[in-house]
Formats: sequence, structure tokens, C-alpha cells
Amino acid sequence: MRTRIRSFGVFSLSAIDLFASAMGAFIIISLILMPDYQKEVRLEGHFNYIEQLAREAEARLDESEQGMQDRLEALRSAQTLHQQMVAEQEIITSEVATLQARLANAQQPPPPQSEAEPVPEPVNSNQVTFRFLGLKTEKTKFLLMVDMNGYLGQYETLMEQTVKRALDSLQPGFEFGVMAFQQVDSGPRFMYWPSDGELMPVNSANRSQAIRFVQDLSGQYAGSSSLSAAFEEVFQSEAEAMILFSDGLPNPNFNKDLPPAALVRDITLSNTGNKEIHAVMLGDYFKYRGTVEFMESLARANAGGFLALAQ
Repeated sequence: MRTRIRSFGVFSLSAIDLFASAMGAFIIISLILMPDYQKEVRLEGHFNYIEQLAREAEARLDESEQGMQDRLEALRSAQTLHQQMVAEQEIITSEVATLQARLANAQQPPPPQSEAEPVPEPVNSNQVTFRFLGLKTEKTKFLLMVDMNGYLGQYETLMEQTVKRALDSLQPGFEFGVMAFQQVDSGPRFMYWPSDGELMPVNSANRSQAIRFVQDLSGQYAGSSSLSAAFEEVFQSEAEAMILFSDGLPNPNFNKDLPPAALVRDITLSNTGNKEIHAVMLGDYFKYRGTVEFMESLARANAGGFLALAQ
């Protein structure tokens, strides 16, 4: 029987050799690159961990900032409450002193009269120094200036109560008037009680009319404050002392383009009659630091007192 001869194709053997060589090369390359791959995997894990730590730190920072903001708000509220309590204490003290003075005056026997020549009783002979709202003065003629700018509209009730307490502190023998002012589109606007701008003697009827005048201002707060024009107006009055009720936010556009410090100097230089200017600040005065400085400087430069009241 004839043996069958088997033949092997060269191409088939070459392909097997190529595949074997490629596999060997792949294994070698894999072994070489394996450490780098492991490093990359580890670095990726580190990066993820670092990002997680960064997110946690940022969250804690946000919580810390919010906590700090909350503490600052609480501190401001506490400062406002403390300032209000101090002001209320000064007001009550002054009102008690006024009532004691009235009581002493009522219990004081009349001065002896000479048969030959009657001795006239001097006005306010029992009152050398007068205190109202905790402010001290020796004057007897007062003009109360009510700022009616739009911002104070939210403090109408506080304004009415404060002016009323000031009016209740005035004693018989004194003279007073009230001027409300504001800056509107047509220019400075002034409203007086009494309407002729004169001063009236202190008595129950005049006090009640003045309080009603201030109450009727409700709903009319608008515009801005022209303090420069207001003081030019009141310096022509016979009043010896001005009591300014304001939030202390003068707009330079309506005050000769003067910043607060320059406006204080301008008003003081215009006060040629050396009238006292007392400043009573109303509203959220901790919100705007410059308002306290302006009102306090205005009072100090014109021999007056300063008082701040919050809602």
C-alpha cells in the first residue's frame, strides 16, 4: 500500500508564529506597564479622597460662615436692644424729674408780696435746667423738627410716640412749635403748627393740637430730607433750641451736594444765632454707621444733646 505524503503550508506556520510572537509581546508589555497602571489606580483613589475632603471642608466653611453671620446678627440685635433700653431709661428718668419739678412747684408756697410794690413771679423760676427725653437744656423756646422722608414712613408710630413724649415733657411757661419737612419733586416742603410758624405757650390745649398735627402726618412720609433748607428755615424762628427728629440719612443731592461731615460744618456756620440743636435719631441706626456719626456730630457742634431710639 502506498504511503500518503502530508505537506505543511508555510503560510499556516508563519501565521501561528506571528500570533505567538504578538502574544508574547503583549505579555511582556503588560508586565512592564503593570506597575504604572497600579500607580494610576492608586492616584485616582487619592484624587477622589482629596476631592471628598475638599467638599467636606467647603461644607464646614459654609456652616462656619453662616454661624458667624448668625452670631453677628445676634450681637447687632443685642446692641440695638441695649441702646434702646438705655434711651428708654433716660427718657423715664427725665420724665420723673419733670413730674417731681411740677409737684415741687405745686407744693411751693407763693412768694411773699410787698404791700408797697408787688413782686412779679419770674417765669420758670423753679427750673434752671430742663430735661426732656434725657436731653439737657436751659432754653425755654423750642421748635420740634419732624423729618418726613420716605424711609421714616416705616417708623411713623415711633415718630408719633417720641414727639408726644417730648411735648408732654414741656412745662408751663415755655413756648414751642412744630415743623415737619421733606424734599419732594417740587422742592423743599414745610408744614407748621401753628400754621403761621409762631411759637405758642405750653398748655394742655396747645399740646393736644400739636400732637394731633403730628398724628395727621401719617401716610405723608415721602421723598428725601433737605436738612440744609430746613435749618435755613428754622434759623429765622424765635426758638432758642431745635429738636431734630430724623433718621440721619441726608441725601447730598438735596443738601448742596455736601457729604455728611461737610453738611454739619455748613449748618453750624449758618447757625449765627447760636441756637441749640438737639438730635433724636429714630430707626435702624446700626444698619448705617454714618447716620449716628452725623447726628451726634451735628448736636455736639451746636451745643445740643444726642439720643438714638429704635423700634
